Amino acid sequence: MILPLHSQTEGLFEISFCAVLTHEHFDKLFLEKDYIYQNMKTKTVLFILALIMVSIHLNAKTALVVIAHGAPSPQWNKPVLDLENRLHSIDIPGICYKRVALMEFSQPNISSVIKDCEKQGIDTVFALPLFIAPSSHSEDDIPNILGLKYDPTVRQALAEENAELVKSNIRFVVGPVLMSSDIIEKTMMERVKEMSKDEKNEGVLILAHGDPDRIGFWNSLLKRTNDFIKQNSKIDYVDTELIGMGQNFANDVIPLIDKAKKSKKRILVQGIYLMSSVGEMAKYTGLSKNAGENVVFSNYGILPESSQQIIDWIVETTQNWMKTK
Repeated sequence: MILPLHSQTEGLFEISFCAVLTHEHFDKLFLEKDYIYQNMKTKTVLFILALIMVSIHLNAKTALVVIAHGAPSPQWNKPVLDLENRLHSIDIPGICYKRVALMEFSQPNISSVIKDCEKQGIDTVFALPLFIAPSSHSEDDIPNILGLKYDPTVRQALAEENAELVKSNIRFVVGPVLMSSDIIEKTMMERVKEMSKDEKNEGVLILAHGDPDRIGFWNSLLKRTNDFIKQNSKIDYVDTELIGMGQNFANDVIPLIDKAKKSKKRILVQGIYLMSSVGEMAKYTGLSKNAGENVVFSNYGILPESSQQIIDWIVETTQNWMKTK
């Protein structure tokens, strides 16, 4: 069949004829046209899906929720809750809502903060535990409260403490604890420097209270702190110990002080506590009166004195997570 030179347009496709065409030519021509059309349809669908995914990503709303233990004492809670106001003044790209929640004893609790996140249209929450080292709180309680783990024993204990479990479609990601960085070593060094008068003749005693089931983390942290103080000062005597809190505090600490006195004239005692201080515990147990004038008990923990360092850690940790999101 001989066709004159002309063009025929169907939809988006224009076909030009100027040849001697057989039936086989027609079949091949229209098969190729149909293939091109189907290929264009597939690409169009994929392009639309890509636009939808980009739109979803651009409209995604992510919140940062810092979770601390909480206490019955408003005095203990205040420095922790004050972190929220400081976070509000800091721009963290990708984070549109920032809150602080308390795990137990007080408000705002985790459940109420997550409900507020839902009202804000949040679809992802980066939950950052404000705990020194891994513990049953960071590894069991918080994940069970957020619905990330199911442990009937843990949930029963939480129910007995009136902890409210979260029921939400929000996606939760739990971040690391403080010892994932060197912030503990640095803040302890700061506290020691504040007490020190004569580094060469001083010994340092670092005390902590941790989860005995996770003793390996604490041993590692105490060793790191010991090494950091020696490397960043002229102090060559540093002893570290996990001890109890309360009435047993004095009984646990006295032997450590006596040991240190054999090597150094002046002893500086510092605790790795978020809010509590060895000074408070020494006063409560009467140890501060009996230890002698050359034994100095620190009256400070990590907060509020090192609030800026904590804020820096929160921001840096959140930014690092956002890079992997």
